[in-house]
Amino acid sequence: MTCTRSLLLICTILLSGCGSAPPASPTAGPTELPSLTPTIAFPTLVPTATVTPLASPTTSPGMTAGAGPLLFQASFTSDEGWLLSTDADGAASLSRGSLVIAVSRPGASRYVLVPIPPVADYLFEATIRAELCDAEDEVGLLFRVSPLEDHYRYTLSCGGAARMTRVLGTGAAVLAGPADVSSAIPGSPAENHLAVLARGQTFTFFVNGLEVLQSRDSQLISGGLGIFVRSASQGQTTVSVTSLAVTDLQPAATATLVPESG
Repeated sequence: MTCTRSLLLICTILLSGCGSAPPASPTAGPTELPSLTPTIAFPTLVPTATVTPLASPTTSPGMTAGAGPLLFQASFTSDEGWLLSTDADGAASLSRGSLVIAVSRPGASRYVLVPIPPVADYLFEATIRAELCDAEDEVGLLFRVSPLEDHYRYTLSCGGAARMTRVLGTGAAVLAGPADVSSAIPGSPAENHLAVLARGQTFTFFVNGLEVLQSRDSQLISGGLGIFVRSASQGQTTVSVTSLAVTDLQPAATATLVPESG
C-alpha cells in the first residue's frame, strides 16, 4: 500500500496501534460484600423470671369451713427443723425464704416432710411455684405420712391435672382423678395454691381456692405432712414452695337427737 506524504503520518499512527492492547486503566480493589448478621436467636437469661400470677377466684366456702387455730406457718428457716438432703437424684434446700426441691432424673421423685408432729384433721395448704416443669411432671402435698412411708398424695401436674393417690407399701392406687383443673395455671414458671381439707375419712382438694376433687378412705387416720415433686420423662424438675400453713379444724358438729313424740 502506497501512502502519500499527507497520509503517511496518519498511516504511521494507525499502524503503531495495531496488534497492541489499549493501556490498562487503573481499577479499584475487589468489591467487598456487606457482612450478614446471623438471625439465630439465643435464649436470654433473666435474673428473675416473670411468674404467671395466681388466679384470684372466690375461695370456696368449704375450704375454710370449720377452721380452727393455726398449727404451723413456715418461714423456711433452718431453725424450724427441716430435714434436707442432696444426692444423685436431686436436692432440697432453703433459699431466700422458700423451700426449693429439685429432681434431676427421669421417673424419680422427692419429698420433704413438714417439721411438725403427726396430725389427723386439718387444712394443709401451700403455694408452689413451678420453676422448671414439663406437662407430665407433678408437684403436690403428702398427708397422713406413716413412719413406714405409707401416705396419701395430692398432686397437680404442670399440665393442669389433679389427682389423689394412696400409697401403701410398694403399691399405689388412684382414689380420685386425674381431672383437668380450670383454676390451675399450667406451665412454668407459674404459681398455684394447693390445699387439702382432711377430716376423718373425707378429703376435699382445692386449687387456687376452688374445690377440684373429693375422696374418702379409711386406711390412714393420721400422720405427717410433706411436699412432693416427681419428674416424668425430662429428668429436670424444680419447684419453690413460697408459703405453707397447717390449720387445725374445729370438732365436727354432732347432730342432736330429738325423741319421737307419742
